[in-house]
Amino acid sequence: MSKTKRQDGWWYPWIFVAAFGVIIIVNGFMAYIASSTWTGLETEKAFKVGQNFNARLAQKSAQAAMGWKVGLQFKSFATPDKPHGGQVQMRFIDAKGVDIEGLKITAIAKRPTHEGYDRVIEFTDRTEGRYIAITNLPLAGIWDIHLETRFNGQLFKAEHRIQVP
Repeated sequence: MSKTKRQDGWWYPWIFVAAFGVIIIVNGFMAYIASSTWTGLETEKAFKVGQNFNARLAQKSAQAAMGWKVGLQFKSFATPDKPHGGQVQMRFIDAKGVDIEGLKITAIAKRPTHEGYDRVIEFTDRTEGRYIAITNLPLAGIWDIHLETRFNGQLFKAEHRIQVP
């Protein structure tokens, strides 16, 4: 029985195998972290949103010409059965400083960091351009209120951020 001596450098190909193994393990770990921490938020129908870009710009400039101002505030009144309950109050004022009454407001409360918690908020018209909604949001923290209304055929949209204790 004769022993054959291995050639010098026989292990060089294994360096490449080990390097690729490390790369595959690191990439697999990073892919796992990325997919397990994703909250699921993304732009819905991004292609259509992009196609309507000019229409949205025209709507925003027409809205700016209206000169409306919208004030929004959240007053918390948490109870044991409604830990994140409160009152959302808005006030609409036109360019001349006159209160705007009689609006039908569509509003959605959206959680900016998680999907699946959106809530429709229904406002009732009060006097002096004030609109009030009682709500109980499912989580504490930051919420974005997206609202829209129409006045004399003109669409008005606004977004406000609130902090829910």
